[in-house]
Amino acid sequence: MRGRDLLVLSALAFATVPPTEAQESPKLEISVRTDVVTVGDVVQVSVQARGGRDLNWGELEVAVTDQGPWALVQQPRSVAASRPPAWDVLLAPMKLGELELPEFQVTVRSADGAVARAEVISLPSVQVETVLPPDQETAPSPMRQPVGVHGFPWEWVAPAAIVLLPFMMVGVWMMQRARSKHQTGVMALAPLEELELRMAKLTNRVGKDPGEFVCDQLAAGLRCYLERRSGEPVGEMTTFEMRVLARSAGWPEPVQRGMAVAMDAADGVRFGKRAVSDSGLRSAIDSALATGRGFEAHVQSLEQESSDNSQAVVA
Repeated sequence: MRGRDLLVLSALAFATVPPTEAQESPKLEISVRTDVVTVGDVVQVSVQARGGRDLNWGELEVAVTDQGPWALVQQPRSVAASRPPAWDVLLAPMKLGELELPEFQVTVRSADGAVARAEVISLPSVQVETVLPPDQETAPSPMRQPVGVHGFPWEWVAPAAIVLLPFMMVGVWMMQRARSKHQTGVMALAPLEELELRMAKLTNRVGKDPGEFVCDQLAAGLRCYLERRSGEPVGEMTTFEMRVLARSAGWPEPVQRGMAVAMDAADGVRFGKRAVSDSGLRSAIDSALATGRGFEAHVQSLEQESSDNSQAVVA
């Protein structure tokens, strides 16, 4: 009987041991330095990841809009040497009252490729007060022109135009000549050819340049290709926005997966400060190349289909 009791007690003790941070589900802990501010003040927000130490964390996204109560003063910045990652964000309130912070979201990827979104533990609120004195009507100050300014000096427009016109004509002629020389003397590479050339040069730099530089060039090269071939402003998008575009546009699954692997590896080194081996860099470059070639085949298939439909309508 005593032996059985000891086994039961041991099982209960093992079951109550708190899970390690690597076993916990990924979460986001959000905090602010102050809870009372005035309109337009800069509010520093600290975002700390909890759990999921062994997961691959993506970029932090902040849901702000032009008409929303919050303005994004500074994009999320990763805190160096933070494991799991942490970010600092600067916001500014645009309305009065008790404002809840905007939504924060970040995706994580496990070693087997499963993607999940980190859960926000709690979303703090900030009390935003007016800059005007309380219980007192304040009249706006009258508008006054700067000292010494009495309107636009229209009388100087004609003489200035006469003096500058010859220089403007020479400048336009030189620009047209340079553009014509560039168009006739230099052949622009096709999007896929440019990607392959950039990745080949980048492969030769592996082991010679820092991993952050290689990953910066990798991400820039893949974004440039996808922007040229899709016509979408991919160069201005975050990794999260690129994934949304790929899903909404119906890009092939291998293309989406290859893009995610290449960008996650690059972002992990650039923003997550993760160590990466030369073989890992070459694997990320190969994923970028495979993404470009797969997307090229997809676009060519769509163009061929469109051409066949046009010929069928004409016939």
